[in-house]
Amino acid sequence: MSQEFVALIPVREGSQRVKNKNFRPFANEKSLMHLKIRQLQEANCFDEIYVSSDSELAREIAESEGVSFLYRDPYMCGHDSRLYEYNNYMLNTIPGNPVVAWTMVTAPLYYNYALAIEAYKNNSKDYDSLMSVIKYDDFLVDHNAKPINCAFGHWHLLTQELRESYQLTGGIYMASKDRQLQWSYWFGPKPYMHEVSKIESMDVDDQEDFEICELFHLHKNS
Repeated sequence: MSQEFVALIPVREGSQRVKNKNFRPFANEKSLMHLKIRQLQEANCFDEIYVSSDSELAREIAESEGVSFLYRDPYMCGHDSRLYEYNNYMLNTIPGNPVVAWTMVTAPLYYNYALAIEAYKNNSKDYDSLMSVIKYDDFLVDHNAKPINCAFGHWHLLTQELRESYQLTGGIYMASKDRQLQWSYWFGPKPYMHEVSKIESMDVDDQEDFEICELFHLHKNS
């Protein structure tokens, strides 16, 4: 029997930095949530698409767009619950033991899910999970302006001489449901780093991010 792949969209109504960001109009789309559902459907690589939320609005959108809705207890959508608690809660609402891809609405410029699934399948013998990354080749300092990945003065390196580093993008995390429950996390100790482009890596965290992503999305679809 072939392995089942499902997409999980965790979404809630509250947003601290961008008011109602998941449900407000985004560029020429009805909302970030509408856009993410369409991207997953057009990828045509998932056996099921699930929306997990306590929001009645999220339920209405999921049903209107033809995807499954999984009710999430309000506690598991709030700030009092821990990450491992609400992750495991959501996983346990998914039937069976499929490979679960976490697909965030806050990554509106990432849509090549078929390529990620192909990478997961091709590397499953050597890696236990997959996470999307972007190569990071710049200088980092801490809150005291002390270098983290470099040295100042005569020892200053060129960017191409820095130790190779990668940044998580939040575009997609993927592993089998049982392993994620075992780790209480999205990926395991030996994840495959699936590299994406700078544009695909953009994440909506604040109002400025929201507006920048709108511009890129409009440009792509113009």
